[in-house]
Amino acid sequence: MIRLARPADLASLADIERSAGKRFLGTAMAWAADDDPVPLAALEQAQAAGLLWIADAEDARPAGFALARPMDGDLYLAEMAVSLPRQGRGLGRALLLAVRAHASAAGYRSVVLSTDRELPWNAPFYRRHGFSELPPDRLPAQLAARLRHEAEAGFDPARRCAMVCPVRA
Repeated sequence: MIRLARPADLASLADIERSAGKRFLGTAMAWAADDDPVPLAALEQAQAAGLLWIADAEDARPAGFALARPMDGDLYLAEMAVSLPRQGRGLGRALLLAVRAHASAAGYRSVVLSTDRELPWNAPFYRRHGFSELPPDRLPAQLAARLRHEAEAGFDPARRCAMVCPVRA
């Protein structure tokens, strides 16, 4: 089940993010397995704004989440994580559908994100769900700035891309 986050959910999201990060071990992004989770203040802000969704597991405990924020008239998917033991069960897809539905209902043009081009659970996953890569000359200003920030933080710019999924005509 996908639902909006409640304040009581926030404390468990760092553990979900750390668990999901273990999937990066043995890849070109292995360093991401030890990356810091989203700060609690950012989670609180997103939860208060109705931009943080929870995927509940069968036991009704959070197993994944998606966090979004407005960006240049689009909705930016800032983070999506599903705990490693719960991956492969459709929770990521369900979270993505919830974000897209919200973007459409709230009047955003598109859902945008930045991701790795090659890892199967990154750009290939989003492509299968209606996203396409944005060429560098079509990047909105804030998304271009986000990619520059990621490069400064150590992400390989040759592997990074921005993607878009229109939610309205």
